[in-house]
Amino acid sequence: MKEYKKRSVNGNAGEYLAAYQFTKVLQWPYRMLDIDIGVDGEIEILDSARISTSDVIKVQVKTFNSISKASSKKIYVKGNHIQYWKKFCLPIIVVCVDLSKEKVYWKPVTATECYENGGKSQAIIIDLQADELTPACGAKLQALVSPATSKEIGQILNNMRALYATIKDQNDFAVDAEQLYHVEGLVNQFEYEAKLFNELALHFPWRCGILTRGEVAMMQKNVRRVENNVSVSYSRGLNGM
Repeated sequence: MKEYKKRSVNGNAGEYLAAYQFTKVLQWPYRMLDIDIGVDGEIEILDSARISTSDVIKVQVKTFNSISKASSKKIYVKGNHIQYWKKFCLPIIVVCVDLSKEKVYWKPVTATECYENGGKSQAIIIDLQADELTPACGAKLQALVSPATSKEIGQILNNMRALYATIKDQNDFAVDAEQLYHVEGLVNQFEYEAKLFNELALHFPWRCGILTRGEVAMMQKNVRRVENNVSVSYSRGLNGM
């Protein structure tokens, strides 16, 4: 006879309770996943007319038989889970379940210290008041899949592409001081836009696909090459080479 261990009982109960509470409180579809390699379920976002927006949030559930009356709960996640989450192109939330009170709390992984530092700290602090699941959380979850600041990514990409098109066409033969300063100015503008993109991509990775990241990396590499070639050409001109 195989034993149904207490750890499995609590873990399964927590996942079922999370699914039940999200469905009951928000009235949104919640799917439990049969295969768990770092996420336990997913929530599908509905709009005010109860129509799917086609946006999905992945869920990692951490279950506790009982949580004391403290104001916060510290939970720990494995470093490999954090690295796994960082590769996702979808938002992920960590859900904390208190079985004794049948309460559910949640926090976006991107808002945690362990995500910011890449797993150096593996603790996630759950605020038992601010992070409790309530009907008001619907708007917060909707903002998570399409945060206002992440919408700037499209414009930033367009700015980078326009600057890149100008930079890559720069002549790197017999460069004079005027052209050198012009190229340096363009490169500084490009690097500024690239910094904005990378910051947004860090906090909202699901808004930037692999192809987009590859395009940005390619542009940055070629911009550095043009900048170097122009600088070398100018130096050679000064030295009479």
